[in-house]
Amino acid sequence: MYRQLSLVVEIFLCAPISTATVERDFSTMNRILTDLRSRLTTEYLEQLMRISIEGPSDLDDDLKDLIIYYWK
Repeated sequence: MYRQLSLVVEIFLCAPISTATVERDFSTMNRILTDLRSRLTTEYLEQLMRISIEGPSDLDDDLKDLIIYYWK
């Protein structure tokens, strides 16, 4: 009995204290989904949100140089 209670308490203590993260994520989603971009697929929206929240993934230097070269 106490083992199950311990598990319940442990799960309860892992719950977030505030909703700030969720609110931030919804704000990011609302910035991305404008009237002009309302038909984005779920997968594409998820990728754009991940880039917006976490930043772009680390690229190796050769790939960065190649992107910069062709961007100009």
